[in-house]
Amino acid sequence: MKRTFIALSLLAVVSSASVAAEKTLNHNKVADTFLTALNSQNLSNIENFVVSQFSKNALSRWEGTGKDRYVGYSMNKALYLGNLEVLDSKLEKTDNGLQHISTLYSKNIDMQYRMVIYFNNEQQRAITGWYIGENPKDTSHLSKLSDDRFVEEVKSYSTSLANNGAFSGAILLAKGDKVLFSAAHGLASRRYDVPNNLNTKFQIGSMNKMFTSTAILQLVEQGKISLDDPMTKYIDPTLLGEGDFSKIKIKHLLSHTSGIGNGEGFNAIQNKVRSLKDITPILPSIDTTFEPGSRWRYSNNGMMLLGKIIENVTGESYFDYINKHVYAKADMRNSGSFDLDVPVKNTARNYWFSVETGQITENLMFQSVKGGPAGGGYSTVSDLHKFAIALQNGKLISKSLAQHALSAKPELNANNWGYGFSIRGDEENTIIGHNGQHLGMTARLNMYQEKGYILVVLGNYESSAWPVIAKVNQLMKRL
Repeated sequence: MKRTFIALSLLAVVSSASVAAEKTLNHNKVADTFLTALNSQNLSNIENFVVSQFSKNALSRWEGTGKDRYVGYSMNKALYLGNLEVLDSKLEKTDNGLQHISTLYSKNIDMQYRMVIYFNNEQQRAITGWYIGENPKDTSHLSKLSDDRFVEEVKSYSTSLANNGAFSGAILLAKGDKVLFSAAHGLASRRYDVPNNLNTKFQIGSMNKMFTSTAILQLVEQGKISLDDPMTKYIDPTLLGEGDFSKIKIKHLLSHTSGIGNGEGFNAIQNKVRSLKDITPILPSIDTTFEPGSRWRYSNNGMMLLGKIIENVTGESYFDYINKHVYAKADMRNSGSFDLDVPVKNTARNYWFSVETGQITENLMFQSVKGGPAGGGYSTVSDLHKFAIALQNGKLISKSLAQHALSAKPELNANNWGYGFSIRGDEENTIIGHNGQHLGMTARLNMYQEKGYILVVLGNYESSAWPVIAKVNQLMKRL
């Protein structure tokens, strides 16, 4: 009897191990099939995989647009990255299932990538999401680079990307106020074959948030508002949705720790929003989602409300104030929130692969008609360099307030965020700046505090800016 029990126990263990091995084999097989679909760069192959292997919940996300979003994201990455070679892979348990993690190499980008596929515990249609991002090798152990060699490496890499069709945009690398290297590649207009140049105005997405935050900090310095003032001192809470808005302070809005949610309805009116008065219809949908200062959550609506505060405190329109007190003070002559239906000279269009058209497409139909406090403006690599210098040199706000703003706020649970600026890197290489991203455009300003470098990359095709930034960050560790 005892022997029988032991035998049954061993059989159960073996059976359990077989099931685990079978599951592992299935997940690895699905991941391999996905990579094959991506490497085919064929829309039908990718769409068939998404429909057959993604969970029903994933396909129905974003008000039923999940399928098209995942297909579009996958197809854009496939076209941009080209053939992907597997270097290694592993499975890890998560609270909700498993995640398959691969290290891949893109010859087109000449960089390693990390791809993560999330699985639930179901046997069929089990993928709940995925992403892929730059994951360059750690080369900090290699020989140190001279400043000149560093610049040559950046120049060579960005030029190589452009030659491979992977970089369309402009780049500027400076040390302090001295520009070391700048270049423009690709087309501002594929429709008319107009090339990008160093004065091309690129859409910068969420980088507008830096200007909004700087304007608020100017008002703080002038004593017109305080970082500890409640938001409701300047905005009538009855215009908003549910929640105790009186607990939200200016510093919470600046650090993305206010708890303000995403709201609803902006997409329906985005082709009509040319002033902050035009967002009034969506204000009742803005609510609070957590106690201010208890968490970090990126909030476009929080920045939009800061824009309203600027107007209510100064009596000027948001756009007039930014033009006079940020752009003009920093000598940014080619920056602004332009109406997209007005023919502003020397502006770049943004390009991505559209599932709807089945080809590379301009993104004009998928954005608001005019930028604002949370994003959507235009600038040049030179203007953004000037902004960084003006911010560092006390032209926009005092150096002491700038230092405070450009420091992380762990006391507000914003470990990687200051007042309107992201804080990344480590103690020896602090990187301060902001991203911008939308369909067909990527943008970044990086200020390397300890090394003194400033990098501006503006791209108008798919993920153009990201590999350049990843390469510079990799090389920076060897200086």
